[in-house]
Amino acid sequence: MLLLLALHSISCSFDSTQQLPVAKIDLYQETIILSMPQQPVPLEQALPLRLILPAGVTPKLAIVEGESMEMGRIPIQWRSAEGNEWQATLYLGACTESEMEWRMTIPLAHSDNNLPTSVTFTFSSKR
Repeated sequence: MLLLLALHSISCSFDSTQQLPVAKIDLYQETIILSMPQQPVPLEQALPLRLILPAGVTPKLAIVEGESMEMGRIPIQWRSAEGNEWQATLYLGACTESEMEWRMTIPLAHSDNNLPTSVTFTFSSKR
């Protein structure tokens, strides 16, 4: 009986979320790289983001906006990871469209005149 209770407890607490395949996106001349789930990204679940930047570059508050439909502005706050890596989590809500195009803009703080002050790219989601 105890074994059955233990197995039931384990099965109820098992995390069934699957690891999403990751894509690496070159945002600027192989010096600014974003890793995120492959497109189309799923909706209504945590999407891990990892940003690799040159030394001395810091990401500011990023914004995600709907391209194919107005969805407001979704802020993304980056946290320092290891070395020149930053991480964040993105949550995209569902809407009436089953497929959406999104635009992410990442402002960058630095003093290097050879680097952009922000990077922007588009990606897609699917319900």
